[in-house]
Amino acid sequence: MIFLVIAAALVAAATAYAIWAMAQEHRIETTAHLDARANEVWAVLTDFPAYGEWNPFLTAIAGLLAEDERLDVTLTRPGGKVDRFRPRVLRVSPARQIRWLGRLGPGGLFDGEHYFVLEPQPDGTTVLTHGERFTGVLVPLMKSALADTEQGFTAMNEALAARLSTQED
Repeated sequence: MIFLVIAAALVAAATAYAIWAMAQEHRIETTAHLDARANEVWAVLTDFPAYGEWNPFLTAIAGLLAEDERLDVTLTRPGGKVDRFRPRVLRVSPARQIRWLGRLGPGGLFDGEHYFVLEPQPDGTTVLTHGERFTGVLVPLMKSALADTEQGFTAMNEALAARLSTQED
């Protein structure tokens, strides 16, 4: 009988944690003001074979950039740790946005919706919003592990600006 009470208490605690954790979204968002038109930024962002030449964070991407397709992404974290994952492309709007969803384990465990949103400016420049929204029961446990992700986004944004400036020459 005591075993059943303990088991029920553990199930109740795990359920309560899962409900609480699913509400603990974590978002990382960076912004870059790029001295290039949105179509020029788009051309660099979607030239996946060239990522190894300039991108310190997303060092390789392979696959078809189309909704519902899977990409093969190699991510190099500040400090050199390399991860590979296969996100599903959610949205592709040329010269406007790219969104994909990566998952660790089954859905709801640890999901990351990565996005690039391009906003053309009247002066011919582009504002890039580069971010990711993390959800799932492991998010509260992973927040410290995500600390270097923002550094990676910033490094990529800076490298993108540098790449765009060299292409103008």
